[in-house]
Amino acid sequence: MRRPSPRRPAVLLGCCVLLVLLGVSPWGLWERDEGRYADVARGMLVSGDFVTPRIDGAVFLDKPPLVYWVTAASLALWGRGETGARFGQTLFAAGVLLVTRRVGVLLLGRRRGNVALVLLASSLLFFAASHILTLDMGLAFFVALAVLLFLKGYRAGPSGGGPAYLGMFAAVAAAVLTKGPIGAVLPALTIAGFLIPRGETRRAKEIPWIRGVLVFGAIVAPWYVAVSIANPEFPRYFLVHEHLERFATTVHRHRGAWWYYFAVLAAGLMPWSLMLPAHLVRHRARDTHVAATLRAEAPAFLWAWLAPGFVLFTLSQSKLAFYILPLLPAAALLLAPVIDCDPPEEATRRSMFIWPPCFLALVAAGTVVLRQRREDWEYLKRAGGGWPLLLSVLVLAGGAMLLGHLLAGRGRHLAAVATTACLWMTACYAVFAVVGRIDYFNMTRRFASVVRAERLAAEPVYSYQCYLRGLPFYLGETVGLVSPHSDDLRLGRITRHDPRTFLEEAELLAALRGDRRVFVVLRRQELRALQSLAARPLFILAWSQGHVLVSNRPGARAGRE
Repeated sequence: MRRPSPRRPAVLLGCCVLLVLLGVSPWGLWERDEGRYADVARGMLVSGDFVTPRIDGAVFLDKPPLVYWVTAASLALWGRGETGARFGQTLFAAGVLLVTRRVGVLLLGRRRGNVALVLLASSLLFFAASHILTLDMGLAFFVALAVLLFLKGYRAGPSGGGPAYLGMFAAVAAAVLTKGPIGAVLPALTIAGFLIPRGETRRAKEIPWIRGVLVFGAIVAPWYVAVSIANPEFPRYFLVHEHLERFATTVHRHRGAWWYYFAVLAAGLMPWSLMLPAHLVRHRARDTHVAATLRAEAPAFLWAWLAPGFVLFTLSQSKLAFYILPLLPAAALLLAPVIDCDPPEEATRRSMFIWPPCFLALVAAGTVVLRQRREDWEYLKRAGGGWPLLLSVLVLAGGAMLLGHLLAGRGRHLAAVATTACLWMTACYAVFAVVGRIDYFNMTRRFASVVRAERLAAEPVYSYQCYLRGLPFYLGETVGLVSPHSDDLRLGRITRHDPRTFLEEAELLAALRGDRRVFVVLRRQELRALQSLAARPLFILAWSQGHVLVSNRPGARAGRE
């Protein structure tokens, strides 16, 4: 017998959305992605050119502009800081949650739609992505929206599905404006993976293809045509180098083994993926009738959303964890019936919540032992004040699972899921605070703040044999680059760029030897060599684990984050 839906699902939804809204976070922009995309949006606002993306004044044609446009609007609204840079990402994350819930309500019922929202909001990979400015969350939103609209059109049938299908084409167009052809490939794979195994290919005729393609073209064509006219090298660079070569070769150096995304999915769905062993052990002897299950609409649709895209990303030679973000809603929806098990399975409910803290305790203990043997506890000294906070995070995460176990034992399963999710998200948020505390996220912001405090006039800032992508964003100006090692700048250097963007080493050395004060960011290991080349002392103003900010004049302030 199915249990009644919760009386106030809005409270549940509000808690999850509120915690995701913490994505508008106080720590500095993460190098490399956040600094890169925030600077592109800043450049659009400064130049007024919303067709050709630029990074530190150099043409940057790697990605389409929709996320840049959203970020630029957010910067104009909230100011040029972390809140403005991340607010659009927060909206995309909230949109993914709402679309996931709606798909869940249509396929699984209201209760499990709410559960799926909670699972997705608190899953490790989604929560992390909602706090980091990338293109993948925007892609995930538009792909999920396209999938939802296809489902609505499919349910409505030939007589009433037209508006939903046209909306699907618009969502696919927005996805293509977010990250290129993959925005059309993923929904197409979902539709094909759903219709073909069920022998319903004739239902594809219900889709208004001609009108849909016109809608798609009307949205996509203006920017793609305009950027190709302004940058004739764009079509080949974008389609061949950034997509075909990214899929078929390792030219982008984002390698991964065949099992890479299995590990990412298992870790990215934590803590809920840790509950699967209890479910599998409980049902190991049960005849699951896999073929009959997959013929049912809900599992067939969700597996069609997850499996083909997962195979595509696994076959790709370029792998990054956030690439599979558009597949996480399907995974959360498939997990919802497992986590929200039926009333007779009280033992399963309780055992599901006891596995994760045991696993986390084993991992923590194993990590301590291995690190002790390898580094003789030196990492404790390096972590400094962040180490006690990190321990408290582990305790909080394990405590979330134990509290869920206790609530499940009292028959309050939904409360156990919601409580575990909220405490887990709190622990994840604390992890970001720990990482920021030990200077992984705040390096670029710190350097920019020191430069602003030390400047008396508009003294130039240079970057020597490195490239901190967030530095131009925080300073609000072009940073001169000397021998930067970055693929992001390769196209801009050989085509079009601001004359202040690239400098020769001789120009930097002349500036260091001159009377005017200059600031230079470089890797710590390069400091001795640069000082020798400049034949003069260089004064350290700020430093981090990997970089230093120096000047040819002593500073009144120096510090470390």
